[in-house]
Amino acid sequence: MALSPTLVPPILLLILIPMFLGSVSASSPLKTDTLKPGQQLRDWEQLISSGGVFTLGFFTPPESSTFLLGSAGLRYIVWVGNPTESVSDSSGSLSIDTNGNLKITRANASPIMVSQKPVGHLSLAGNVSATLLDSGNFVIRDIGPGGVPGRVLWQSFDHPTNMLLPGMKIGFNLKTKKEVSVTSWISNQVPASGAFRLGLDPSGAHQLLVWRHGEIYWSSGVLTNNGSSQLTLELSREYLDYEFKFGSDKYMKYFSYSIKKTNSSVFSSWLLDNLGQITVTNVLRSNTSSSWISESSQPCTTDLKNSSGICIKEKPTACRKGSEYFEPRRGYMMDNSYYGDSLSLGLSDCHGSCWRNCSCIAFQSFSDGQCQYWGRGSKFVPYDSFTFEQKIYVLDSVK
Repeated sequence: MALSPTLVPPILLLILIPMFLGSVSASSPLKTDTLKPGQQLRDWEQLISSGGVFTLGFFTPPESSTFLLGSAGLRYIVWVGNPTESVSDSSGSLSIDTNGNLKITRANASPIMVSQKPVGHLSLAGNVSATLLDSGNFVIRDIGPGGVPGRVLWQSFDHPTNMLLPGMKIGFNLKTKKEVSVTSWISNQVPASGAFRLGLDPSGAHQLLVWRHGEIYWSSGVLTNNGSSQLTLELSREYLDYEFKFGSDKYMKYFSYSIKKTNSSVFSSWLLDNLGQITVTNVLRSNTSSSWISESSQPCTTDLKNSSGICIKEKPTACRKGSEYFEPRRGYMMDNSYYGDSLSLGLSDCHGSCWRNCSCIAFQSFSDGQCQYWGRGSKFVPYDSFTFEQKIYVLDSVK
């Protein structure tokens, strides 16, 4: 028998919802894009960017019972404020503390810090505010005379999760010597950092890399405004002009992208999923219609004749020559079950462990990082039902 997935608590999440999807139905009494000292953003409230493009509030991931703070677009979650520590009930609220930092308070637990800067870098808390911009960036700024917004003291764009948005920079912070990169989630329910990371090539080449546990997993190839060998963007380039920038300033060496002006309003995003793939989504809206364009980098499907197999690239081993793959099937396994010794960083880790073990013929991945495996002699029993969500990944090979 398989374990039941562990329920994950809610998290506070910044959510982007384009205006053309309809008005936001939140009952927020704030009705503003800005959080000021002395105010609280509570569980049922939302900040809404001035153009109605993004919302920020608490959300609960699918099949979960916990709350996260984050932002989303087109019902996409684009940023999570508390990816590693969730709120277990509806008591969470976001506020600006006496040092000018964003924090989530909750019942019967210590606060969760969303932003944290040395006190010396900030004005008095009464002279700062936190604003959700139409770009999807959530910023803390000085407030000058007459309430005029001043310099940015902290911004969510410097702390990406699994989504790259236009104007967001990934690369290397020249002051802190730290890398700014996009990281996959462990699962759709757990936004903590998973096995994959998207960032700028440290060699200086104008390309992006995806690492899997520190090893290069995928390369974009040299990237120009027309795309690259591994990120062709063929579908969207029929309608859009990209502008890719590899640049540097006194703060960062970075990559960013933008969409040149069109006759339509455009929502664009690059998602790094828990299989290590980059999915580029563009939504174009005119006065009469809306069009979705989605395309992915696919590092492993070109050699896979069975398109239903899970797309994770693995190195050949003594018993896996490359024609094998794991196919997701609805049903359950009989006998010879065992569990991993420790929590993994998601589906790809379970896949890798089973791939390297010659006796492993199937596995299951749970949202909390647990892996269940089955050895030779186990039997798969299909149970294909729309109400049966459990998937077992069963070893097969190209015929």
